[in-house]
Amino acid sequence: MQFLLKQLFQARLVSLNIGAYRFSPGIVPSITTLAFVYLMVFMAQWQAGKAEYKDDLRDKIVARKDLPIISMQELPVSVEDRRFLPVRIEGQFDTQHSFLLDNKILNGRVGYDVYTPLVMPNSKAVLVNRGFLPLGRTRQELPVIETPDEMITLKGLIDKVPSKTIVLADDVNQIKSWPAVLQYIDTEEIEQVLGYSLYDMVLWLDKEESYGFTRTLPALNFDSATNAGYAFQWYALTLALIIIYIVVNTKQRDDTND
Repeated sequence: MQFLLKQLFQARLVSLNIGAYRFSPGIVPSITTLAFVYLMVFMAQWQAGKAEYKDDLRDKIVARKDLPIISMQELPVSVEDRRFLPVRIEGQFDTQHSFLLDNKILNGRVGYDVYTPLVMPNSKAVLVNRGFLPLGRTRQELPVIETPDEMITLKGLIDKVPSKTIVLADDVNQIKSWPAVLQYIDTEEIEQVLGYSLYDMVLWLDKEESYGFTRTLPALNFDSATNAGYAFQWYALTLALIIIYIVVNTKQRDDTND
């Protein structure tokens, strides 16, 4: 067995004479290098893809946010076609129930995104993202959320429900008091708690509207340049590895005549 391993490590993938030099890489180093090159190129493409996605998302928001305002009934059927369209909705806030989406950061401050259901005349509701509130001195000190109880009309951008983050346990959304702190938004779970139906979309409340807190347009604070920089670094590391592989496996020939 040891003999076979020794033979494997000594085996050459190829032996090429280039002038006074010989390029003769081993099989094992070549396979290892190829694996690392594949991994680093994959990481580079993944980061480049994230940068492109953020740029496309930002362009989509900018292109759609100034379109004519429509009603919920006029929304396209496709979820992707609905994203970031400006809508106007009429209804009443559910003053008894608001949700605090945890682990949000705005301008370096940690806090929550506030979601309150707006119940429309058809008895169906949409979760309204009313903006950001900072964390209190302790996690037990939750913000006070003032919510009007009259019939109101709101405008904002419609969007998909925020994607569910990685959770390490089941039933992490333990709703025991209000406002309820959530680790993710799941409309089906929230429907069971509220007892009425929700649209599978959320409304980003317009900055000019009342009843909200600190607000920014979704995704406009995405930093695609960071991902582009990571992609460049991975490509640079790939190139460096290939150069090292060539240099290490290229030796001056002892006999230029062989």
